[in-house]
Amino acid sequence: MIKNYLFYCLLLFSALFVGCKDDNFDNPPLEEGQGEITFRFFEHTVYTIDDITDVARLKVTIKKDGEDENIVLPTIDVKADGEEMVSDVLRLDVGNYTVIRYVAYDNKGDQLHEMYLPDSSENTFSITHDQATAFYFPVNVLEILSADMLKNKLFGLCTEIFGPDSTLWPKTWREENEDITKWENLEYDEDEQYLAGIVFDEKFKGMKKLPANIARFTTLENIMIRDIPEFEELPVELSESNLQSIEIINTSLKSLPENLYIKHLYKISIIDSKLTEFPTCLSNHEKLEMLDLVGNEISQIPEDAFTKLEKMSQLRIQHTKISSLPANTFTALYRVYTFDFRWNENLSSLPTEVPSTRTKFQGLLLDGCAFTDIPDVVANIKELRTLSMADNKLTSIDFNKLKINENPNLDQLFFDGNKLTSFGVPTDKNTSIILLSLNNCGLTEIPDLSKWENLCYFSAANNNITTVNEGTFENNKKLSVIDLSGNTGLSTVPENDFGVYTETVNGRTEVPVNLKSLNLDGCTSLEWTVPSTWCCLKGDVMFGGNGDKQLPDYPVIVYNRNAPGVTYEKCWNDDCPFRHESNGYQLNFAKEFDEIWADLHK
Repeated sequence: MIKNYLFYCLLLFSALFVGCKDDNFDNPPLEEGQGEITFRFFEHTVYTIDDITDVARLKVTIKKDGEDENIVLPTIDVKADGEEMVSDVLRLDVGNYTVIRYVAYDNKGDQLHEMYLPDSSENTFSITHDQATAFYFPVNVLEILSADMLKNKLFGLCTEIFGPDSTLWPKTWREENEDITKWENLEYDEDEQYLAGIVFDEKFKGMKKLPANIARFTTLENIMIRDIPEFEELPVELSESNLQSIEIINTSLKSLPENLYIKHLYKISIIDSKLTEFPTCLSNHEKLEMLDLVGNEISQIPEDAFTKLEKMSQLRIQHTKISSLPANTFTALYRVYTFDFRWNENLSSLPTEVPSTRTKFQGLLLDGCAFTDIPDVVANIKELRTLSMADNKLTSIDFNKLKINENPNLDQLFFDGNKLTSFGVPTDKNTSIILLSLNNCGLTEIPDLSKWENLCYFSAANNNITTVNEGTFENNKKLSVIDLSGNTGLSTVPENDFGVYTETVNGRTEVPVNLKSLNLDGCTSLEWTVPSTWCCLKGDVMFGGNGDKQLPDYPVIVYNRNAPGVTYEKCWNDDCPFRHESNGYQLNFAKEFDEIWADLHK
């Protein structure tokens, strides 16, 4: 009896020992810097997967913050656990991860679905040492459809728009065209080859409303609707989509659904359409980075329109009926680089508040508005580089409003098309302005720019200037581009140097060492010969990490179309490669002057 009892105890001890040994072998302690993760679905949630219970295995791709390469995890089993489908436990190094995609398999090993997750903070998880983490897959995933499934969905779109008559559909959208990547108006992701974009254009003529089932294209990132005059409406079902970008151009769209909220939307453009009010639903799109409202009939922007749009980096509101902007425009949108409010013909004032801390505000474009003076806020924007106020109602320039001597960043000024009766300049030296444009301003003389030592580009085309005085530009040592074209009354200029800064080089006097081009097109009254010293100037030395490089010689390019009195003296260099005779250039230069100036304005 005792013998049997001892034998029983020995067996029990052995079983416990083996059991403990197996447990320790299967689940060794976590290593330092490791944690655990399980991937889960809610079984009763409506997923884009047809039947979540069919999923038996997963292969998940993740990316660790700070690393360039994706990590493809080993295939893991998935089992039901109450109302959830739960994967086996995996061990990962401590850190923050983003889930990129997963591939689902059934219990036979056949692939069911391949899903890409939208780029979102919700699709991330963190691993902490010695702790377990659960990641729940979202409802809204990107389902990679087979070609046949995608065809059926696209045919469904056409049927909803045109009806069953396939002759009305886009010509390449046909069953017999097996390569769906060749179908017109479709854009595919270059790397993963899923459908990323659809363009609805004149091939969809007559479409009044975007079909609601567009939201079921879960890989769709952008749509464009253009040149469809009948188009009037977006469906509120877009709130269920993964769209990131929407462009609507040349349509009859009058409004957006009030409760529209597209979670991942970062760009929306509504151009040359019929909006009569600012779409209030956009004010809740906190991820919005780019907003274009151009060519609409909007007359007012609500005061809270921009309050939640802290990620905005590009704002363009043009050709509307607005006369003012919300008071917090510049404080709320502190990440915007350039505020583009051009061609709002009623806009005559700007908010005065600017952020107290440093912003990214570098450009203010107000061309074609109704300003009679430089806005007060300009002097307070310390990062401002470009101010463009062409074609306003300015009659004078008050540089006290600019405070350019206190703002070292402001370097480009455009006042074209304002009928200026006076143009005052700062009395103190200015070291920031490099570009000044005063085209078509009714000027009768060139302003005193002698204090502007860093001026590189000056344009005063199509004015009433008659004279360039001696030394007009001699203090502007860095001046490289001058445009006086279209001054038909210009008749008097300094004969030897045109009033620009010159030096003596190798015994040759009055050499314009920094001037690169002078535009005298259309100066029909001018009789002037371009000096010989303006040709064959020695190129600069470019300093670089691979050694210094001597740039080739060059001439000052003087444009003289429709200016027959402007001719060229023979070059001082007998081997000149630029001038083959006294009145022209031998070489064709890469750019016309207006192309050079347009590049500068950009």
